[in-house]
Amino acid sequence: MKIALIGASGFVGAPILAEALARSKHDITALVRHPRKLAAHPLLTAKTCDIYDVPALTAALRGHDALIHAFHPGRGVTSEAIYGQCVVGHKAIINASKGAGITRLLCVGGAASLKTPQGVEFIDSPMWPTEFNPYKAGVLGTRALYYLLKEEPTLDWVFLAPSVILRPGRRTGAYRKGGDHVLFDRNGVSQISLEDYAVAMNDELDTPTQHRKRFTVGY
Repeated sequence: MKIALIGASGFVGAPILAEALARSKHDITALVRHPRKLAAHPLLTAKTCDIYDVPALTAALRGHDALIHAFHPGRGVTSEAIYGQCVVGHKAIINASKGAGITRLLCVGGAASLKTPQGVEFIDSPMWPTEFNPYKAGVLGTRALYYLLKEEPTLDWVFLAPSVILRPGRRTGAYRKGGDHVLFDRNGVSQISLEDYAVAMNDELDTPTQHRKRFTVGY
């Protein structure tokens, strides 16, 4: 298949790209701000594209079978602006995907909208760590993507929410799947490595099991 990946040099997008290239199953078009940051690979084509320019993004996506959406406005965006830029970017990607005839949209989600055992969204619960507050606007922007996707009547989308703690670690190739609730390991911690999250995303790309829904992965 021909796969487009938005945000291929980002915190989550880079491991997803590395896993996809290691599998050597698909031709990947990486749409990034700085193509030179990506190492050359025979299955990789890196392109610059303004994500907010819907006609240009539509043209760049045309001819691809699936899109992995790992877009984030960037570290240089102020906390006051990041939520709005997230939402505008999400809407542009959704509209461009439909315009380009993308048949499968896989989105990097977040744990914020997952429910706690008490049935409250994690971001609104007492479980939300105060040390996450500096990133809250961006987290809310990712949550907004889930609610935008739920209103889409035609796109075959998935919103893959990681566990609460998502950071570089070890690729084990093992993970558990969940639905709308936060997953916890045997020690009561909600976590998954970036590498295993990338495995889960590529597994869903290669063998689709979820359609028009959110799901989560963790240990």
